[in-house]
Amino acid sequence: MALKFYDSPFHVTHTEKVASKMAMKVDLSIMISQQIRERGWTQVEAASELAVSQARISQLKNAKVENFTIDAMFDILDHLGFRSIVKVDSVHRASISISDNQALAV
Repeated sequence: MALKFYDSPFHVTHTEKVASKMAMKVDLSIMISQQIRERGWTQVEAASELAVSQARISQLKNAKVENFTIDAMFDILDHLGFRSIVKVDSVHRASISISDNQALAV
């Protein structure tokens, strides 16, 4: 029996469409959580700075991605000073770039 490999753990139990979004949200939650950690914020401080509740920060840090839309995560990234750019190469291919605004200024 040949081994079957999946793009992410979500691809084992979910459809491709759902799994890909969940994997993206996990990556974004890791990025946001790392930013909170690097800034030394408590959950209460992060909630105040990012205009969300402390409970939302807790959910994010615990990778409860099913509670977030991708749009909500991009709003948090905006509050953290990131800029998101969608580049559409063709009707069949696009990419998303997320950069720290300070890194873009250098």
